[in-house]
Amino acid sequence: MKQKMMNYCGILVIVSVLLTFISANFIMYDKFSTTMKQGVRDEASYIQIGLEMAGDDYLTAQVGNLTDTRITLADTDGTVLFDSGEDVGNMENHSNRPEVIQAEKEGTGELVRFSDTLSKQTFYYAVRLDDGKILRVARTTDSVFQTMQSGFTLLGLLIILILVAAFLLVQKQTSLLIRPINELDLENPLKNVCYEELRPLLVRVEEQNEQIASQMKKLKEAEAMRREFSANVSHELKTPLMSISGYAELMMNGMVPQEKVPEFSGRIFHETKRLSSLVADIIQLSRLEDNSMEMVFAEEDVYALAEDVTEHLREAASKKRISLTLEGTSTEIYGVRQVLYEMLYNLADNAIRYTEEGGMVRISVTNSRGHVYYRVEDNGIGIPKKDQERIFERFYRVDKSHSRETGGTGLGLSIVKHGAALHHARIRVNSEVGKGTVMELIFEKNQRSDV
Repeated sequence: MKQKMMNYCGILVIVSVLLTFISANFIMYDKFSTTMKQGVRDEASYIQIGLEMAGDDYLTAQVGNLTDTRITLADTDGTVLFDSGEDVGNMENHSNRPEVIQAEKEGTGELVRFSDTLSKQTFYYAVRLDDGKILRVARTTDSVFQTMQSGFTLLGLLIILILVAAFLLVQKQTSLLIRPINELDLENPLKNVCYEELRPLLVRVEEQNEQIASQMKKLKEAEAMRREFSANVSHELKTPLMSISGYAELMMNGMVPQEKVPEFSGRIFHETKRLSSLVADIIQLSRLEDNSMEMVFAEEDVYALAEDVTEHLREAASKKRISLTLEGTSTEIYGVRQVLYEMLYNLADNAIRYTEEGGMVRISVTNSRGHVYYRVEDNGIGIPKKDQERIFERFYRVDKSHSRETGGTGLGLSIVKHGAALHHARIRVNSEVGKGTVMELIFEKNQRSDV
């Protein structure tokens, strides 16, 4: 940054000095030229008066040696009668000189041209005398470029001095300018804004810091959830495996009476079924989380799916003498059939699991104001208020002992939560301990998910 500022400053200084020098030379040259020309005209007027009063001898007697201005007197035919700088015998006829021709016609004539005699740029001023002769006064002058050339040495020194001064000044100012930037607290960029011009940048840095902090928090939460999930999975898998291993070992060693074999076999079957359900739920949840399963969206009839769920759970409800009913009408949404089925199934299955014998579970599917409602109501044990926000966490159990008795995997509601997110649906829970629970999935009827 310093080097760029030095380069820009150096270029600016050089261009500025050159433009100033050139402009000043043109202005000064113009003023000098104007003054010089007027001086030549005035001098010609004085000499004209002297000649007309004293005759031609006035030039040799009075003027010739008193001025460095070149004075020439030409006869009416252009013959040079007098010249203060050259021998008239060696001079050409001046009748063809432009300023002489102009003076003969108009009384006066002037011209700036290169003089062959003086080998310099010269200003000529000619005036016609009363007797017809031509008086010409001339003075040499440098061109504007010659005038500028004479000042190049001074210009070079001036540029060097200015560049040195600019370098020192820029070094100091750049250090003062950059120091607050180098000392910025990027963790709290808006705490002390050194330059208002930097505020938009610092606002973006602050926003990025917040995003990074939020992402880090999410990563930590995800890592904590992963560890908790791993620990829970290990524990949930270990329990049925230990049971299966223990019962199998007793039977293998002949330590189980013959009449107890069916009971032990039943326990092994129960734990195997529980283990299979757990593994299936873990796989399903993982697929939902990382979108690894094939998501085929289509128009699906929620009521038809609910009928299928009801038929599959009819036997489990009968075993507990639970009244299981389904109400509603056919209504379609855009979704993934497999995921929708598991969402509806898990809500109804949970209701049956946590409803005491002789209770009731009522399922309904309704369509109202562009929304489809899947509602599961029971008069079971209910969910305490403090636990209602956490029941959708993986392996979270309100009553761990009761949950194990029911045979649940602890992942059913997590699958419902991820499935609802996939379908842009909402979950509503209303529960009271000892009185029952109402869980409701609310779908937007015309919602189409992009996969």
